[in-house]
Amino acid sequence: MATYGPTEFVTKSGRRVIFRHCEPNDADAFLEFQPKIAAETTNTLQVAGRTPDREKLRDIWSADMNNPTPLRLGCFLGSKLIGQLGFHPEHHPPHPWTKHVGRFGMFILQEFWGEGIGKKLLEIMEDHARFIGVIRIEAMVRVQNERGVRLYSRMGYGIEGTRKNAAFINDRFHDELFIAKLLNESSTWSPPTLKTERLLLRPLSMTDASAIFEYAQNPNVSRYTLWEPHTTVKDSEAYVLDYALPYYRNNTPEPLGITLNGDPTKVVGTVGCFWVSKTAKTMELAYALAEPLWGKGLVAEASHALMDYCFKEYGLSRIQARCKVENQASARVMEKIGMKFEGTLRSAIFHRERYWDMHSYAVLRSEWN
Repeated sequence: MATYGPTEFVTKSGRRVIFRHCEPNDADAFLEFQPKIAAETTNTLQVAGRTPDREKLRDIWSADMNNPTPLRLGCFLGSKLIGQLGFHPEHHPPHPWTKHVGRFGMFILQEFWGEGIGKKLLEIMEDHARFIGVIRIEAMVRVQNERGVRLYSRMGYGIEGTRKNAAFINDRFHDELFIAKLLNESSTWSPPTLKTERLLLRPLSMTDASAIFEYAQNPNVSRYTLWEPHTTVKDSEAYVLDYALPYYRNNTPEPLGITLNGDPTKVVGTVGCFWVSKTAKTMELAYALAEPLWGKGLVAEASHALMDYCFKEYGLSRIQARCKVENQASARVMEKIGMKFEGTLRSAIFHRERYWDMHSYAVLRSEWN
């Protein structure tokens, strides 16, 4: 079995976890971990009451220790296993015609969702796959696992098909998506460059980090956002590298840099649309702007241009947006660009140690001018 770690990782909430390969002695940790996964979600193949035999599990893991190809990667908080990813060739032993293909499965305790652990597990797996010559990675993900679908999508995994009625759970059938990523193929899609009367909207690059930091460090800009003020330029670099570029690789215009026509090299904000549901042809709009430019209608101008592009390019039926109830300025932008108020989602977000109500707005294709 491939070896990795131990490597320390700080989660988004500040918890320190360790990534390393799982050894036979970790069988007990897995036997505590598996029933929790089975109880928390039906998005995996882990089923309550079907706990593996401890000695058989140790024997399998011991046998794998001599095989450098499979990867059984664990994320540990102390001695507690909180996440695991298993990777292996398509066939055992590898077939000469498909030895470039690998498959994986991943599960994480619900307490640690949204902490960056899944992304890190995938990055480690992809590095390992490249090292052993695997250039195609495949997996199955349940259609209802929207959080997982979004993560894989951001990491560049494309949906290649749907397995109808792939699982029968709690007296109903569930479809699965067949996803894959080619590690030797870079996307040929380029984010759009859109021009308005006063603005140029363009893709972000690493050279924009300093300009992004200039406005993103301002706590007033992030007062009502779900991201925190940037404390160093490295935060802005990470925003481009870990947030924007994965969206671009998946043909998604989230986010585009907002620049003024007089100075198209300096980013003064961002606007973007990301998928909520490809099945329902729905995207969500998000934006931010440097404080000195507030109140000039620039966010509405940028949003209108991008929304027009997305309705046409993706054949959308709906674009939605949300804002914290206290963010009256953002609500006015949504109304100005033709969105209709659909209601208030009470205590919809837990952020900065409190619950927030969220206003929900949307515009349909039939309403778009």
